Amino acid sequence: MKPISKLYLKTFFYTGIPYGLIMMAFDFVDGNGFRLWKFLLMASFFGITMSLILVSFHKHRLQKNGIQVITDENLGVTQRKSLTSELNKLELIEKLKIDPIIGKMKMTKIENGILLKTGMTWKSWGEEIKIIQKTDIVTDFEYQISSSPKLRTTLIDYGKNLENINRIEKAIKNIA
Repeated sequence: MKPISKLYLKTFFYTGIPYGLIMMAFDFVDGNGFRLWKFLLMASFFGITMSLILVSFHKHRLQKNGIQVITDENLGVTQRKSLTSELNKLELIEKLKIDPIIGKMKMTKIENGILLKTGMTWKSWGEEIKIIQKTDIVTDFEYQISSSPKLRTTLIDYGKNLENINRIEKAIKNIA
């Protein structure tokens, strides 16, 4: 099964079934009782609608970010990338502070890297971005960048974590 089909199916089940169960609970409270056909119809309709809207928009945002081939890795909400730079940790921090978007993020120095936290937007509940220094060679430093949602139950991030990684890479490499 294709990765995008798995995401459509996963979103269908994770949105449709809880919605159907909540509506069933309201029916019990109202005294209407349980009707299987109503549960299946409501869960299916809501699940199909949500999966079509959410996953299609997510796919569109990934393509807008330059992803041509959709895989399990780039569909996930946690994104990772390694990159090499001549900047040491302190120079890297200064470079990131200059960026108009990254500079507004809450920045914390951690043992072997940097932790960035974003606020809530219409696309997400916020993200945690870790930039970990992997190697410390005199001229080149290797960094592992990972971006993940603060809310662990996030199914779809609309490419926001991929945008974070790309933005950090552009800031480090001086790409406009």
